[in-house]
Amino acid sequence: MFLKKILYTVCSVNHLAHCKTMADSFIQFNPSYQVIIGLTDKINNQFVVADFEPYTILEVSDLSIPSFAEMAEKYTVIELNCAMKAFVGNHILLHYQPDLLIYLDSDMQIFHSFESIETELNTQDILLTPHIDKPYPNDVFLPKERDMLRSGIYNGGFLAFKPGKNVFAFFDWWMKHMQDECYYNFAEGMGVDQLWLNLVPSFFKGVGIFLNPGANLAYWNLHERFISKVDEQYMVNNEFPLLFLHISGYSFEHPAVLSRHQNRFDLASLPLLQQILNEYRQLVISNGYDRFNSIPCFYARKIKKSTGIMKKVNALIAPLGIKITDL
Repeated sequence: MFLKKILYTVCSVNHLAHCKTMADSFIQFNPSYQVIIGLTDKINNQFVVADFEPYTILEVSDLSIPSFAEMAEKYTVIELNCAMKAFVGNHILLHYQPDLLIYLDSDMQIFHSFESIETELNTQDILLTPHIDKPYPNDVFLPKERDMLRSGIYNGGFLAFKPGKNVFAFFDWWMKHMQDECYYNFAEGMGVDQLWLNLVPSFFKGVGIFLNPGANLAYWNLHERFISKVDEQYMVNNEFPLLFLHISGYSFEHPAVLSRHQNRFDLASLPLLQQILNEYRQLVISNGYDRFNSIPCFYARKIKKSTGIMKKVNALIAPLGIKITDL
């Protein structure tokens, strides 16, 4: 039986080199998918759309999203991109009618077929991945379990759906919150789109927690997962093929640092991961990183500097690479 399968992502122009790298690696192992890029930006002749074929680029301002102008006015670029995950996904459900729908952040690299994820969707409607499924050591390093509680139990960089009544209900609920409750303010308990995922297993049926260690490998779960290579295949914990790597907080200007959000691991002590990141960096550069990275988002809103108590809070969480703005 032929299934219509779609992968989508959301980014601004400055992340298009990362986005193309992610999509190319995904299609290498999953050639039967259509890829759709929700662009939270304006094309404005800043790049050649044909260079991204066969991927489809959708400008989010053309999707008839309710209150989009108001959202663009009050959200920072990262907040707006996070909010658009729900709206772009809903648009794809309505206008493309896929049998399977997967969301990935643009800062990913894929190393294997998603067949195991598709198999899970035979019995589940929604798939989530937890940040961690084992406790951190009791030490002074970051991140800690409390950081996971603040950021969200589940990572918003990966979501998978088998469309139906249940999934439409999820997107309807998610969009309503994303209209005006997709911002960073940890003092209020607000962490853009991701914190809302905590409620999904309680609110909706058919929600699966995908615990495959090869999925969503990232700095936050390296205490429970290690990479090896067997016959040209990257493996996790010597048993599971590496499905995809989430390259969060990695700076091209400081490639010797694993992630600005952590101090638990030294990249030099992880030579195989260091090699993967070096190769990833070269791929993104070859896809136009220097050109795209310098292009400001059309919807860029100046971030207010923190003052008073928020300045002190930001000083405390600076090691995580997070800044809370005064709202």
